[in-house]
Amino acid sequence: MQADKRKVVAFLVYMLAGVLLFTSAFIIMLPTTTLAESYSLEITGDGVSNPVKFTLKDLEKMEQHQVVYSCINTWPSKRWYVGRGVKLWDLLVRAGIKEREAKLIRFTAVDGYTVVLTMKELFHDERYCFPNFKKGSESEGHIPGDPSGKVKVEPIIALVNAEGTNNPEYMNDLNCPMLMLGQRTVTEQTGNLFVKYLNKIEVLTDEPEKWDPPQANPGSGTVPPGTMVTLSIPNDDDAKIYYTLDGSDPNLNSPMYNWISRRWWSARADVLGKINRPIGPIYEDTIIKAITIGPGKLDSDIVTFTYQVADVKPSLKVIQLTPGSIKASIDGVPYTLDTAPYLNTEVGRALVPLRFVSEALGAKVTWDGETRRVIITDEEKKIVLTVGSSDVLVNGMHQTIDCAPVILPPGRTFIPLRFVSETLGAAVDYNPKTREITIAR
Repeated sequence: MQADKRKVVAFLVYMLAGVLLFTSAFIIMLPTTTLAESYSLEITGDGVSNPVKFTLKDLEKMEQHQVVYSCINTWPSKRWYVGRGVKLWDLLVRAGIKEREAKLIRFTAVDGYTVVLTMKELFHDERYCFPNFKKGSESEGHIPGDPSGKVKVEPIIALVNAEGTNNPEYMNDLNCPMLMLGQRTVTEQTGNLFVKYLNKIEVLTDEPEKWDPPQANPGSGTVPPGTMVTLSIPNDDDAKIYYTLDGSDPNLNSPMYNWISRRWWSARADVLGKINRPIGPIYEDTIIKAITIGPGKLDSDIVTFTYQVADVKPSLKVIQLTPGSIKASIDGVPYTLDTAPYLNTEVGRALVPLRFVSEALGAKVTWDGETRRVIITDEEKKIVLTVGSSDVLVNGMHQTIDCAPVILPPGRTFIPLRFVSETLGAAVDYNPKTREITIAR
């Protein structure tokens, strides 16, 4: 009896699996036109006088424009795009856009992803395709390409497109309809603005807000020779910091500071410090001017940071840190770390940010991404540590430590403080009352 029941249950499970498999296959084989029959693109908002809704067939009947776009994403990497579809401006005209009143346009995808752009950056600022943007590097987005030969392009709502190529033969309707637009400069990151599966456009009359200006660490003032200056903004994903060192006002054509967006910091820990690199070392009086530029808001105010390099005679360098605190100092000059030192209670060792401590002691730090090795060099001293390993090389001689280096968010390598500091000839002192660590050399 029990055997019969098991046979019945097994048969029912088998039949159910077959039905599910057939249904999935049937859905996959449905023509794109069948799945898109219910699609509509709505244009609405108080910035239009004639809200409209277009079906996919409506869009296909309109005048089509084929455009090639150069593009850099926030990884950053360089990508070609080619698309064919309807000019965004033509659609807004059909919706009765109020040109003098419209200030912002919000694009929303089927999955809820949104991008907000100002009328100025979409239509008043000229946008281009840069045919030579891959010169200097085929893929690395932080290496500026050649801006020559630029071609003016307009934003379109693509009905077919291809990513990673400028060959229209590879176009299909995957990810479409898609908002596509050009770059204002050869280094501008626009990949995050290409809205896939677009189904709603809202034209708004709200006045755009202004981006927060960049902050500097350390701030203006007298600093010791060799100071490194970091710049930051609250939104380190889509907004970008541009800066100058020659006293001129920064703009989109100036050097970019935060090439890698915050969302990628942990994934790009091996190169983060090389690409989003602090400014410096400063050995002479320096003026840094910086501005925040990003989508959907007005540019920030330009801020100026002025540094006078102290005439310091060679003396003892003193670094102070506290486990659990991002506050630190070098020779009394305050610094703010992006992640705090901590105590490994299992072995009773303090671990500290590798680059901050090593460079503060005057050592050079390099990272080998393939072997996950950290190399610290200081005059005739060379220390090689491997993330996750207790084996260490000091001037080629093997040693073993009881606390292996680790990588922690936002992509910072932590090393055992006492071993590295003392190997570099520094003295380490710990005050149990204040929990303050002092490194002197």
